[in-house]
Amino acid sequence: MPMSRADVLTSLLGLRQVEERQAERDLAAALAALAAAEAEVARLRAEAAKSAAALASRRREQGLAGERAADALARRRFWERLRAEAAAQAAAATEFERAHLGPAQHAEETARTAHLRARQRREVVERALARRAAARRREDERRAEAAADDRRHGRH
Repeated sequence: MPMSRADVLTSLLGLRQVEERQAERDLAAALAALAAAEAEVARLRAEAAKSAAALASRRREQGLAGERAADALARRRFWERLRAEAAAQAAAATEFERAHLGPAQHAEETARTAHLRARQRREVVERALARRAAARRREDERRAEAAADDRRHGRH
């Protein structure tokens, strides 16, 4: 026995609801990944800023009068290490942002679009079912009116 159009639409609605729920889960996962990437970029940037601030505060230190050459060289090497650490942390933040934040943003946009599309597809099926139900109600009302007219006029 073939399925009626309403049965097909009801089955299709169930599939569309499953698709939409999956799209919601995918969107939630993408949002979580984006939040994690943003938090990590913020952490890396804060570390880089801290290193830059430490370097700036150390740069204000002046050599003492009569400082030995070895001490001056050690101080300059220390500043160079601080400068290299600050540069490395800034580069790490930039690289992480490029490698992880951009793709996470893209994945979030893709998941949001897929969720919107899944919702729209479900709504199309719901509207078709609503139109079918409205047509069925109109037909039932028409039949009820015709039956009432037949009873009023003595027809069977």
